Amino acid sequence: MVKQVRALERGLDLLEVLNAHDGADIALLAERTDLPRGTAYRMIKTLITKGFVVKGSDAATYWLTRKVRVLSNGYGADASMVQTAIPCLDALCEKTEWPVSLTLPLGTKMVVRAHTDALTPLVLVKIPIGYEVPMINSAAGLAYLAQCTDHERKVLIDMIFEAPAQDAFEQSLRDRAVVDNLISETRVQGFSYLSTDDTHAAMGVPIMLGNRPVGVLSVRYFKSAVSKTDASRLHLESVVATASDIAEAWAAVQSGA
Repeated sequence: MVKQVRALERGLDLLEVLNAHDGADIALLAERTDLPRGTAYRMIKTLITKGFVVKGSDAATYWLTRKVRVLSNGYGADASMVQTAIPCLDALCEKTEWPVSLTLPLGTKMVVRAHTDALTPLVLVKIPIGYEVPMINSAAGLAYLAQCTDHERKVLIDMIFEAPAQDAFEQSLRDRAVVDNLISETRVQGFSYLSTDDTHAAMGVPIMLGNRPVGVLSVRYFKSAVSKTDASRLHLESVVATASDIAEAWAAVQSGA
């Protein structure tokens, strides 16, 4: 068992008390954190040195500074939404036994924000969190593009075609008719299925908030083991239900429920 750093815990406790009371004196800080006054004072002096706390004009009260906002810069709605989705991914992986990925759009790419690669042996290549996949040559990207507005889709595809292709497979898709057909097929069937090489394939289902796609839930397969027909027959219902559960949870997060 990893030993906790008690001093760090106490420092965070002090920050919580200052935040809850919109400022406090040493007596209140010591009382609420169960610290001796001398210890509370020394820790507050350290926080002052680091710029997170300032002494009030009455010389008895201490206040948080704007610097504490820096601590939340790495946290945003995406992070909260991803954490909310992870239990759903784990449950889907347990049901399908295949690796599941959550990707969110960023420009003309889809970014892997969570996956279940550690939960199943059916993985040939583990994908790192933050890995980017191009939209037009990934199941996740096709599922996302199929649900975009016509204007957004056109802008994204124009940008993709203007940039150099990353590999031979992407180059083979540099044909408007081919891409349009793939997107149309994806929209009609409600999911994408794409194989980018001789080994791997993936099925993608969009996560919708209202009429807006906000991400994609994908199940990755060995191409030789699961065909498009098999993927649809065996797993589509579960993936669609999971995408719906994630969308409902995210809507609650956004509304502050």
